[in-house]
Amino acid sequence: MPSVDGLSSGLDTTSIINSLISVDAAPQTRLKSSVSAAQQKVTAFQSINTKLTALQTAADNLKKAAGWSPSTATTSDTSVAVTAAATAPAGALSFQVKELAAGRSVISQDEAGMALTDNAANALGGYPLDVVRDGKIVGTVSPSTGSLSDVVDAINKATNLGITAVAVRVSDGKYRLQITSTTTGEKKGDFGFVPSNGSPNERKVGDPYSAPVPFSSDFTTVSSPKDAQIVLPGNVPDPNDATKTLAVKVTSATNTFSDIMPGVTLTVSAKTAADKPVSVSVASDPKAVAASMQALVDAANTALSELTTQSKAGTVGADGKLTGAGPLRGDGALRTLRTDLLNTVTSALGNGASPATLGIQSTSTGTLTFDKDKFLTAFAKDPAGVQKLLAPTSADPKSNAVGLVERLSTLAKDAVAPFKTSISSQETSIRTMQGRISDWDTRLAQKREAYAKYYANLESSLSKLKTQGSWLSGQLASLG
Repeated sequence: MPSVDGLSSGLDTTSIINSLISVDAAPQTRLKSSVSAAQQKVTAFQSINTKLTALQTAADNLKKAAGWSPSTATTSDTSVAVTAAATAPAGALSFQVKELAAGRSVISQDEAGMALTDNAANALGGYPLDVVRDGKIVGTVSPSTGSLSDVVDAINKATNLGITAVAVRVSDGKYRLQITSTTTGEKKGDFGFVPSNGSPNERKVGDPYSAPVPFSSDFTTVSSPKDAQIVLPGNVPDPNDATKTLAVKVTSATNTFSDIMPGVTLTVSAKTAADKPVSVSVASDPKAVAASMQALVDAANTALSELTTQSKAGTVGADGKLTGAGPLRGDGALRTLRTDLLNTVTSALGNGASPATLGIQSTSTGTLTFDKDKFLTAFAKDPAGVQKLLAPTSADPKSNAVGLVERLSTLAKDAVAPFKTSISSQETSIRTMQGRISDWDTRLAQKREAYAKYYANLESSLSKLKTQGSWLSGQLASLG
């Protein structure tokens, strides 16, 4: 029932109703606070799990044999890029880049060029045209007309052909047709055109076509299809002359040579001189092992910090308010996990060795440090021994020994599952409380409506009383 505040009573009924609703809403307010606290706990558990998962990942990287024998590749020439798999064995190679891979590219012969509307298909043998690549039909070019612009458009729209076309402007209104393979290699980079024979003997995609497909004299070659080629110094006996050796030629349809050595890939971008051979080498990289150890210690420190932050007790100020507390304050499981994590890292290794001898130590503030130089010194003296101390199963999968790496991986993995259960429990509680909050929304709306009706009726009654009072006063006054 709509009303205007206090017309008869002079009361601010809107403020009164809001105050009453505020009192009535106290249970809902407590529920909202509980939801907020539960959501903070969920976020905290999720954050801890993320840090523990990162710790497990860092540990698992060192549980693999490859984590202890990483390789790094170097090249003497910037025109040769080299990559090596982590497990690539040490080795070296010298060679000359003799050829770069290329695909066929041709351009129309007439230097004066042609107009975009001139017929260009005739120079290719008419149209429609079947495209031949590597001894088989790969598709058909079917321009709507034989004009230069239509031929270019038809070729570029047929993306399965492996060729592109462009009208090269040579003067005002005059162009030359250039067609280029999108792939390289002596076989894979070649292509040709043959007139489509049409029905009923129409050739289909994939049909073999072994006959030579020379380009007409209306086109000139810009580049011929060829493989990339590197030449290794002669080390193969010449069957015709025992005093000589033959160079070893290695070819690739692209400028990339995969597994030129086990796990090693080269990509060449320029030819090199025969008297200036390119040298490529692959060597073990102990610094990469140290970097993995640093990553493990960093992940452990991050997890320790997160556990501290989320379970921090906080302090009570003079006003009695708690500040600086973590969402999971008072959670004993977190404190226990933090202690276990520190003990796991600092506990003695096999054969009485200490992590400190490998550069891993704890500080008075409950964090960890890693001395890279100390680790590298120990690793250089006995790489296999260090590996067996820290990650024995990486050296021998059948080993029953448990090193620092395995202990950390297991601890992190085992800790994640209970936190997932806690997250699920909190999320269930949140959904339940949100349902109750929604119920309170309905209940409070009904209460507000009832209060508004009550005060509207009150104003109406007071208005009537005032009217009656005024009438009585008038009557009494008339009696004089």
